[in-house]
Amino acid sequence: MLTNFIRNELFSHSFQPIIDIQRWKKIGFEGLLRTSHFNNVEDVFKLAIQEKQLYELDSQSIYKAAVTYHSAGFSSKDCYLFLNVFPSTLTNANFLPFVRKISAEYAFLNHQIVFEISESEVIKDFLSFKKQIIQLRSEGFLFAIDDVGKGNSNFKCVIELEPNFIKLDQYFSNSLHKNLKKQDFIKSMIHYTDKHEIKLILEGIETEMDLAMAKYIGITYGQGNIIGSPKSLKVV
Repeated sequence: MLTNFIRNELFSHSFQPIIDIQRWKKIGFEGLLRTSHFNNVEDVFKLAIQEKQLYELDSQSIYKAAVTYHSAGFSSKDCYLFLNVFPSTLTNANFLPFVRKISAEYAFLNHQIVFEISESEVIKDFLSFKKQIIQLRSEGFLFAIDDVGKGNSNFKCVIELEPNFIKLDQYFSNSLHKNLKKQDFIKSMIHYTDKHEIKLILEGIETEMDLAMAKYIGITYGQGNIIGSPKSLKVV
């Protein structure tokens, strides 16, 4: 069943905008896998792990999202495509030739794609993983640490991997307007990321009041349904 699902690409992607909330300018989208063949998208990845086909699913999803993005006309290097990827996919021996193929087929995509390192899988060999990140970055690809503040995402990755982006988990945006501790923590992250030239994105902004507070305390980049919900891309 899963082999057929992957081979025949029985899935699509929705794309959620990421916005510079200070200037209200779109900087890119996060591609999110969608399918009607499973009740829950997470079930697809759980099955892929069980059947040892996670790399096949992950890489095919990345390829289809990239093709969809490019076909919609987003060919500017200033409009990023954020794609979730498992650490084991990044370190797979086939991954580097695979992404080289994408960058050869589609101009600029290697400078547009931001691989979001998924927090749902433990990095087993951190040194090898870091070497692979360095190699991929040398070829133009960008990286984000996803869901910082949740699960396996930790500050070792933030410090050691030198990401281009840090995405703060939606926990920090929830009721941000009335939580001084969250405000103070985010301010400290803004100080760190500004100093080290990292772009900080606050995820999961859902209300006007939390959006206003995020802008007030200095967040530049935001993502959430109040800003824009995941949708199919329209040709630009």
